[in-house]
Amino acid sequence: MVALAALSAVVRYAADREPGADAGLFSQVLLSADGRTFTTPVMWTPCQEAQPRLFARETSQTVAADLKTGNTVDQTRKCPSASRLVSFTLHAPLGTRQLSEANTGKPFVSFPAARLADVDYLPPGFTAISDVPQVFGSVAGPWTPNPYNRSDTVPSWTRYYATAGRPALSITQVLPTAGTQDPPPDTHAGAPMSVHGHSASLVCDTDSERALTWSDGVSTFTVVSFDPQRTALSPDELLRIADGLRNP
Repeated sequence: MVALAALSAVVRYAADREPGADAGLFSQVLLSADGRTFTTPVMWTPCQEAQPRLFARETSQTVAADLKTGNTVDQTRKCPSASRLVSFTLHAPLGTRQLSEANTGKPFVSFPAARLADVDYLPPGFTAISDVPQVFGSVAGPWTPNPYNRSDTVPSWTRYYATAGRPALSITQVLPTAGTQDPPPDTHAGAPMSVHGHSASLVCDTDSERALTWSDGVSTFTVVSFDPQRTALSPDELLRIADGLRNP
C-alpha cells in the first residue's frame, strides 16, 4: 500500500495514456463516501470521438482533477450526442487535500456522497440510471437541472431516473451556504405546497415540465419531471417523491 506521505513524490496521471487535450471540468462532481472516487457527467458525440476520460494528479497536499477529450474519429459523420457518468479512483482518500482543476488550478468543491438524501419513493417502474437523459442536456426551462454547470463554492448533485414511456425524472440536491432560506412565496406557479413542514414551490407547471423546489435548512431540493414529448408527472406525484426524501 502506498503511504499518503509518499504521494508528494508520485503523480498519478492515468490520462497520459489517452491522447487528447485537457477539456476542463465544468460539471457537477460527486465524491464517494470513502473519499476516493470522483464521478462526473460527460457529453460527447460517439460516432465522431472517443468518450472523454476523468483523470487526476495526486500529491500529499493537492488533487488536481480534469477531463481529457477523446480522440476524434470521423467528423464527417453525424449522430446524437451521448451523456454518461464517468469515474476516477484516487490512490488515497481526498481528506483535507485541496481539490482543483488540473489545467487551471482553480479550486472547487465536490458533493459528498455521504450527504445524499435517501430516496424512499419512486413512481412505479422508475429506476436510477447512469446516463444523463438527453432532455436534461438540451434546451429546457430555468428549473431543469443542468449537470454541466458546476458551482465552485456550493456543492450540488443531480440523480436521474427513467422508465419506458414516461417522462424523465431528476432529483437535484444542493448543500446551501449560510443564510439560505425557503423559496419565497411569490415564486409559486401553482397551489402552495409543504414538504416535511417546509414551504415548497411548484416553480414550473406545464404539460411537459414540472419542478418542485424547497429547502429544509440542511439541503435545497428540486424534483423535476420533464419530457417535451410526454406529459410530466403530476404535482401530487412530485410531492410524494419529495416527501420520501430524507437527509442521512
